[in-house]
Amino acid sequence: MVRFLLLFFSIFLFAKDIVDVYRFEGPSKMLSYAEKLITSTSYWRDRLKNKDVTFGYYETPKDILVCIKKDKVLKVYKNKNGKLVRVDQIKVLTGLDGDKEKEGDLKTPIGVYKLKSIINNVDSFYGPFAFETSYPNLLDRINNKDGHGIWLHGVPLDGKRDSSNTKGCIVMQNDKLEKLKSEINYQNTYLLIAEKKPLYATKDEIAGILAFIYRWRRAWRDNDFNSYKRLYAKDFKKSDGKKLKQFLRYKKRVFSSKKGQKVEIYFTDIAIIPYQNIFMKKIFRVNMYERYISKTYKYSGNKEIYVRLGADGIKIIAEK
Repeated sequence: MVRFLLLFFSIFLFAKDIVDVYRFEGPSKMLSYAEKLITSTSYWRDRLKNKDVTFGYYETPKDILVCIKKDKVLKVYKNKNGKLVRVDQIKVLTGLDGDKEKEGDLKTPIGVYKLKSIINNVDSFYGPFAFETSYPNLLDRINNKDGHGIWLHGVPLDGKRDSSNTKGCIVMQNDKLEKLKSEINYQNTYLLIAEKKPLYATKDEIAGILAFIYRWRRAWRDNDFNSYKRLYAKDFKKSDGKKLKQFLRYKKRVFSSKKGQKVEIYFTDIAIIPYQNIFMKKIFRVNMYERYISKTYKYSGNKEIYVRLGADGIKIIAEK
């Protein structure tokens, strides 16, 4: 572990500091110093110096689709060496103006989604195939939005389309759909849908969220319930329907049961995406792979939280 940390930090500006901590104060102090760094916004701001975070932060390269409903356009970005490169721009049709709220309202949702699958056996009305999106996502569901079947698809194979209303889907010409399929790895793609101007991210915002994530991890790992609870918004909702008071009562019992146990929590493949929304609030979707290890419980799997930046700082508003 010590050798790994030395190698890890040697590539950053903090290398001299961390090596001196190791030389003069030993490995345990070095681990404390590393913890101090990763919970610091300034540390992450320096890490982001050469990265383009306009549409988010991705620890592993992702393909990014940005649909702007007002402009009827889908922009395709590839992440290359920390830089976002636009590789295509496609004219599309979308549903009615405004955010999708319920089944049958004919609106294309506004938010951040993944491409779940390619559906090949579609009716010829939808073109050669369709990309299925992950609508409704966690934030949609806890806000009581419903509906399903939001796709990226083509036009009828017979060339006849009697309406420009897409019933909420994103529609493009079939040759463009085929080209899109060749341009992206759909299993590694995020779709951002905005009404007008997209909500962008700044390096300061991403750095602050990364530091926040590791402060949250520290409170969770160290069984520090008082620090942990302050990181949640008053209007927080859990994926199982628990509101803040119910959730914190449950977590307090969990923390009590872990008292005296060593807990290890690791996050990898972190993605932080500016969450598109009709009110342009500073909300971010955070996805990562979590490993949780304690004496009585082990878990490995995907973690999803949503955070909001406001006058009260960064707060978690939803968690799965």
